[in-house]
Amino acid sequence: MEYIELKHIVKTFYGVKALDDVSLTIHKGEVHAVVGENGAGKSTIMKILGGLYFADSGEIFIDGKLRHINSVQAALKNGVSVVYQELHLMPELSVAENIYLHDIPSKVGIIDKRTMNKKAQALLDDMQVDIKATMPMSLLSVSQQQMVEIAKALSHDTDIIIMDEPTAALNIKEVEALYNVIRNLKKAGKTVIYISHRLKEIFDISDRVSVLRDGRHIATHKTEDIDHNQLVSMMVGREISQFYTTANHDYGETVLSVRGLSKQGVFSDISFELHKGEILGVAGLMGCFREEIVKSLYGLVRPDGGEIVLEGETVFSAKQGLNLISTPRKAIGRGIGYVTEDRKNAGIFALMTARENITISILMRLARLGLIGARSEQEVLNAYTKKMNMRYSGPYQRINSLSGGNQQKFLLARTLATECRVLIMLEPTRGIDVGAKAEIYSLLEGLARSGMAIIVVSSELQEIIGNCHRTLVIFQGKLTGEIPKENFDETLIMQCATGNKVELPMGADKYEKQAAH
Repeated sequence: MEYIELKHIVKTFYGVKALDDVSLTIHKGEVHAVVGENGAGKSTIMKILGGLYFADSGEIFIDGKLRHINSVQAALKNGVSVVYQELHLMPELSVAENIYLHDIPSKVGIIDKRTMNKKAQALLDDMQVDIKATMPMSLLSVSQQQMVEIAKALSHDTDIIIMDEPTAALNIKEVEALYNVIRNLKKAGKTVIYISHRLKEIFDISDRVSVLRDGRHIATHKTEDIDHNQLVSMMVGREISQFYTTANHDYGETVLSVRGLSKQGVFSDISFELHKGEILGVAGLMGCFREEIVKSLYGLVRPDGGEIVLEGETVFSAKQGLNLISTPRKAIGRGIGYVTEDRKNAGIFALMTARENITISILMRLARLGLIGARSEQEVLNAYTKKMNMRYSGPYQRINSLSGGNQQKFLLARTLATECRVLIMLEPTRGIDVGAKAEIYSLLEGLARSGMAIIVVSSELQEIIGNCHRTLVIFQGKLTGEIPKENFDETLIMQCATGNKVELPMGADKYEKQAAH
């Protein structure tokens, strides 16, 4: 049954058509995925349905009736709520206050906090989320905030729920909890429109999928009738023959040796080696402290035990009271590069230009007599633009106007410009489209083949399995698995990530580290 009909939708921004005569039909009670590269128009058309944007032309029908949706309030009145990709939460308020800010329970004009907290907690419990409704929002992790954003949308109790990249900051356990929420919504007869760059999720949860490309509707199919390669081909307009790289080249001598690294209350007894030309994965559930472990290699977290040896030189020793990488500046000076997982808040300088963003870490090197020449900065930008296929209108374009994929390339280029020999990347493809992902993977493979030692921390197991030589698995701040590529398996990695004991296949005893309960 055609429940939602978007007919001939056109939307233009500054003379550029974001949507060009797009028509979609969505059935009642289905999970309908919408996919496409960054800039394809998928978020734009959902923002029109959700009342955040107003179409230049076209019509919206819901349940057979023409609807005029010109605001978020109008969308809610017509039964549409949205989980936006960007968080819209108030850190000064409690979780419950954020969820019910649109409709705060009251008695005789006074806020009824008890009722509000009770309703919010019931909603969170139904979602199988371990968050207290009375907690201040500011104390929550990014992934927990994302779950609150989802709860806020569900609190409207609408018949149509749009989810725009809802899992971008979620770990595997939280993604499964969201799947259960979506299944329950479907059982209740609700219609879910699901936007994601993670194609595995599309095949996991959706009934049908629509593909947009360059602002046009390309096709709609039953999800069960197409495969991954067909979907990618429709999205990018070409075949991507090898989405993941293979990491099948040999790597060289040890570059980085970590022995018994510890920080009280965070992680303990972490030992591993990283080799020249190797891509080493680090996996684990959110909150396992994997990020803190790698941040200690870059001066962002100070360990209190163990030893780090870089290129044959001891750069950290708790026993000796030595720390030559105690700050990011010192780590950069020792040849360690770092790309953050939080591109928006801790990565790009949003109001600065493309050129300024790429050279900001090497200004001292570019300066002559205390002055920084535009020509030297431009030469750096030109070199990495060619090397990394970065797309932008000019050197003075603000970086916050670029796609997520291009922003990620700029962050990587900024780090490479420091001439690092060890590269640490956290969530290297979070929130970027399938085409940009393939390019990032190819860049990492090329860097490894040229001899760079790379650590990749990722929540996407397929990203780890498809691109890394080995993977470390972390559980509650402890190393519970060190798995070579020939033994990569999602089930095995998840066993380690949840603290279960594992038996590695014969021949892998060299890497075997049994998980502690």
